[in-house]
Amino acid sequence: MTDVSSIAAIPTAARSATGLVQKAVRAVEKDAAVVAKSQQAQSRAALDAMMDSRRQVLYTRAAAKIIDASDAVTKGMLDMVA
Repeated sequence: MTDVSSIAAIPTAARSATGLVQKAVRAVEKDAAVVAKSQQAQSRAALDAMMDSRRQVLYTRAAAKIIDASDAVTKGMLDMVA
């Protein structure tokens, strides 16, 4: 990547990470609905939904790290310009 394309990729990375967080929230909402409708806490559907919601937490943490890195790079570039 050239310097310009590296700089141009920062908003794209942040937007992608934000999209990942939104997708994870929707998935957790679906998982919560499955668990709420489940007759037994240990049913296969409920267990799958709980495992998926845990996976969504990990995806959200990863996306948050991307957003943090994007913010840090942007801040660093602004500090160099100032």
